[in-house]
Amino acid sequence: MKKLAIFSLLVLMVAVAPAISRADVTQSDRLLQRPEWDGAVMPSPWLDGGLTYEKWENDSYKADVWSLGGTFITSLKAVPQLELGTRLDIMNYDPNYSGSETGLSDIDAWGKYQVYKDSQVLVSAGLLVTLPTGSDEIVHPHASGEFNAEVFGAARYQANRLLALIGHLALRQNNDMDVKINNTTSRVDGKTQMAMGGGVIYQVNSQLNVQGELNFATEAYDDFENDIQLRGGLEYKLDRHLALRGGLSIGLADGAPDWALTFRCAYLF
Repeated sequence: MKKLAIFSLLVLMVAVAPAISRADVTQSDRLLQRPEWDGAVMPSPWLDGGLTYEKWENDSYKADVWSLGGTFITSLKAVPQLELGTRLDIMNYDPNYSGSETGLSDIDAWGKYQVYKDSQVLVSAGLLVTLPTGSDEIVHPHASGEFNAEVFGAARYQANRLLALIGHLALRQNNDMDVKINNTTSRVDGKTQMAMGGGVIYQVNSQLNVQGELNFATEAYDDFENDIQLRGGLEYKLDRHLALRGGLSIGLADGAPDWALTFRCAYLF
């Protein structure tokens, strides 16, 4: 299944690459996994909402996870180099060892500042914190129910007007979290986590871009594993404000979903 999905992603990107392009990759074009991990700053308010399905399947357990939520990002007219953002999901967690549970994820809130900009290179540094709204009945890194903090740096290289290369490096402190399984609550020790990765956005034509990314993160908690995800996606602009986005990710380690699908809609004000 994983090999077939990876092959399909590669075929899709090769198939669309030769198309004639008539538009530029812009700073509002973002990768799917974490749009804040980018050297670019959003030029105006941007609202992105959608639905994600994750299939977790490894030696320890199986689970289906649905997430419905949104991300809001904006910059400030007084300080255009500063980007602020927040993210929240409603999650449904259905493991094989008990019934399904529905609750909130943690709230992510971040600010980042563009420290360098020229005609090709954009570099930003930021701080993200999570607010403890996550449910202890949802065993998922995005629902810790604790205050966590992350510092990150990100860069974008505009290889040409059609192709942007994006990379990031992050260090995150995950605090100990409570998990509730079959009415029994236990404490899981948090770890200092390092994350790094990169991706590409290629503008196929004035309405369509394709993207791919590979991200790696060390263990977030004791008894968790490394999180390595390969993702491919598309963004189709219905007009200059509204875009449909979606993608498929493949987990390459047990700390990531075995596979995941996401469908999103973004509006640039």
